[in-house]
Amino acid sequence: MTENTEWNNAIEYPKFLKSARENVELMKARYNDLQITEQDLENLRSLQNELRILVIGNDRCIDTAGNLPILAKMTDISSKLKLRVLDSDAYAKYHQQFKVNGKRKTPVVLILSSEDKELCRWVERPNAAYKLINEATNPSLEGRRTELKKLYSDTEIQRQSVKEFMNLILRSDYILGRR
Repeated sequence: MTENTEWNNAIEYPKFLKSARENVELMKARYNDLQITEQDLENLRSLQNELRILVIGNDRCIDTAGNLPILAKMTDISSKLKLRVLDSDAYAKYHQQFKVNGKRKTPVVLILSSEDKELCRWVERPNAAYKLINEATNPSLEGRRTELKKLYSDTEIQRQSVKEFMNLILRSDYILGRR
């Protein structure tokens, strides 16, 4: 569960994008290139409860740059979704509570109720991306960054992210009493 202070300290996506120094073109391209299906539109427009999406990440992170624009596009479609970004470096102490296998991962996506109760959580990258990265032969950090940038240009990986986010958003709507 988060507190109002984290939500209130987080910034909206346009402000995040405007202040970003890295991966700006990648984020703009992901937002513009994302294909939203009719089923996606129907699901997003059918939401009955207000949901807050708090993303803990930063502009240096390729996984954040690859997934944050997808959430931004989804929130632009549904008036029931609100999106904010909390800098993972500036709020490292808060970010610590979301470690995976003892490590801080970005982004952390928290789906919250309007009262800031955590309903669902998603961390780092879609399942399909984990599989490809774990099978990659280039162990260098720069090589992995390059591979991730290419990966997030793949429409199948984008669809995987949309599907995973959509499932969590719909689950959260049902948790809150979707009729």
